[in-house]
Amino acid sequence: MLIATHDGSFHADETLACAVISYIHERSEVIRSRDPQRLETADIIIDVSGINDDRHFDHHSNEFNLSRPNGINYATAGLMWLKFGDEYMRKIAQDFMTYEQRQQLTDEIFLAARERIDREVMYAVDLNDNGQLNTWLADNVAVNNEGEQRVMDELNEFYRYSPDIAYLVAMQNLPNVSGAEQDKNFMNTVKMLKNLLINAAVNALYTELGIARVMSVYDGGEILIMHEKLPWTQAVLANFDAFKNCMLAVYPDRKRGWRVQSLPFSKAERFKNKLTAPKSWRGLDFEALDAATGLSGTIFVHRAGFTGGAMDFDTNLEMARIWLREGERCK
Repeated sequence: MLIATHDGSFHADETLACAVISYIHERSEVIRSRDPQRLETADIIIDVSGINDDRHFDHHSNEFNLSRPNGINYATAGLMWLKFGDEYMRKIAQDFMTYEQRQQLTDEIFLAARERIDREVMYAVDLNDNGQLNTWLADNVAVNNEGEQRVMDELNEFYRYSPDIAYLVAMQNLPNVSGAEQDKNFMNTVKMLKNLLINAAVNALYTELGIARVMSVYDGGEILIMHEKLPWTQAVLANFDAFKNCMLAVYPDRKRGWRVQSLPFSKAERFKNKLTAPKSWRGLDFEALDAATGLSGTIFVHRAGFTGGAMDFDTNLEMARIWLREGERCK
């Protein structure tokens, strides 16, 4: 696969697009030019040419008007994800998951994982490349007075220097380098993004597979009980209304014993507890916590009251039940 894009300064959208294509087509090469004849030797031409068809993908052309349903316009990264995202995720599953795990992957899970990458990676890259971030926020977040506008302006200024993909890629354009050196920097950046995106995609598939598992075990009550480590916080945030009655999650700890943890108060306030542990438990561990709870075999409760745990499941579950009765509910 021969991929062509423009030379000169490079940006997150075409580098990330090349990372997507070069993973699917392992034997690929990238040429960088603005010479139409050289560009036309490629199998796919991205972010240059002013043409849009089955081989050419240039979001800069006057005729290009493709956008997502939420109003975020496509730049090259999102455009290549739209074209190749499903194929990419299925290759990730083939390369990084066991046969048994692949058997659990439904079309719905593949779609959710693909959309997660679009939402968590491609949105920001495309918004930045299209210069659309401020206008998109203005269209989607109501500003009713000068004070709210000032907050919006300050947040926009703050996020100018957020070390996200667009910023980090821009910093790979070193000053006063030759064309050959710039091409080398470009390919090093593509390689970096390729590795980052592969791991992000692996995580997205496992996360969506885990979310489906969480949704299958939740019974609608006040405690979400899991007997395996699952991405329950992502499940809650993605299906917040489904967990409106739920206050606590119970699950096995990675290192030892079991955990109980408050659900987040809201999608916006993820670090605010829906139900904080009883005040008399906070910051205690082992014997001191046993005495405070009246239980045996507790391990700890965080001083912020968002999580705690015990050595065995039954003790941990009883801890959660007392937490439900005596904990501090956020309003």
